[in-house]
Amino acid sequence: MFRKIFSVLTAAVLCLTVSSCGKNEDGQVSEGMAGVTEDGKKIIRICSFLAAEDDLQSRIVSFNKSSTEYTAELTEYADMDYFDAITRLNLDITTANAPDILIITSPKSYTYSYMDKGLFADLYEFIDSDPDLKREDFLDSVLKAGEKNGKLFSFAPEFYINTVVGKTSLVGDKQGRTVEEFIELVDAYPDKKIMEGNGTKGGALLMLALYDYGRYVDQSTGECSFDSEDFIRLLEFCNRFPYEVDGYDQDNLRDGTSLFSSFYSVIDFYSIHMLEYYAFGEPVTFMGFPGVAGNGSVIKKETEYAIISNSANKEGAWEFLKYFLSEEYQDGIALKGESFPIRLSSLELAAEEAKKGTYDSITGEYIEPIGGVNTDEDNQRVYDLLGSATGSVDIDSRIYEIISVEADAYFAGQKSANEAADVIQNRISNYLAENC
Repeated sequence: MFRKIFSVLTAAVLCLTVSSCGKNEDGQVSEGMAGVTEDGKKIIRICSFLAAEDDLQSRIVSFNKSSTEYTAELTEYADMDYFDAITRLNLDITTANAPDILIITSPKSYTYSYMDKGLFADLYEFIDSDPDLKREDFLDSVLKAGEKNGKLFSFAPEFYINTVVGKTSLVGDKQGRTVEEFIELVDAYPDKKIMEGNGTKGGALLMLALYDYGRYVDQSTGECSFDSEDFIRLLEFCNRFPYEVDGYDQDNLRDGTSLFSSFYSVIDFYSIHMLEYYAFGEPVTFMGFPGVAGNGSVIKKETEYAIISNSANKEGAWEFLKYFLSEEYQDGIALKGESFPIRLSSLELAAEEAKKGTYDSITGEYIEPIGGVNTDEDNQRVYDLLGSATGSVDIDSRIYEIISVEADAYFAGQKSANEAADVIQNRISNYLAENC
């Protein structure tokens, strides 16, 4: 399934690469043409690959009722094959009939080419000129996760953290580790299962390659180093994992049979408390993914919003989107407790809620959960985790496909690690030469 998805995305991005990308003879992105309703309102076109969530639907209804100048219209590609949807978007986005707002959902590889070609507007320009907002209102690490070259091309109203976690008594208290340090830790416990979660050969490769492949690729020069001893050692390490696992066994984490859990999600301030009380039974360390910057943990955003740079209704598009950054909307995320809001004041609200306990909507009272409520110290640990996490380093789909295919040949015993690395180096070098 992974290979199919990545192949589709690669072909889709290539479709965009060979198109005119909506630029005029001077190389500038041409402006789209604003549609107008019968009552004279300018139409804001919103494009979504998935069926719109309730929040978006509600926003469209309320915006259309309150705005005297604009009306928002949604186009969904939910019923289309993914490749057809990407092709349709590429055609729409490179014409005068381009959408004004693009809703970005996973997988997001197709958006990289859009950024490189200037098809997304810089949202910092809107925030900086908006009297109701300023950059300092929001968690800096999350804003930076949507940046490229100092410009903010998309934002997500909410997020959570993906990380690797283990008992402090086993893994120590260091956050953020190199691949070498990670392997050394595993080597120190030869009698233990390496990890719960996606603990297979492919899962280990995904964890190590997805978040750290940048150390082997220089996109600016088109050079790569997949034939290095460092990468060969990584392949050999991944080969130590099984092909399949029976499933996730929390008891293995609690009794120390497994060294750590991979791809753990921290979704609210109480997550750490619950994790230490239920899953591990003692203090834990958020090790993060090997090789990732900061503390190694990764900011994950399910849904992001971008404004197309050749939109004829940029101001209207921003009026529509800024609500998702408002105190009203962000406080709603905080009280729901299913993810973190990006607004700092709303984040503080979520932290205070964790100190009260669990809210019972029937009685209207707070109940102290098993294990107790959060302390200020608990909340500060979460703040530290959020502030030092980085944006998700999503690998180029074609590069990951090449790594995955050739690594599979090594895992199956068809090639040595050196041979697989040489083929990966050759194929990715050719790919970078053609596309960088």
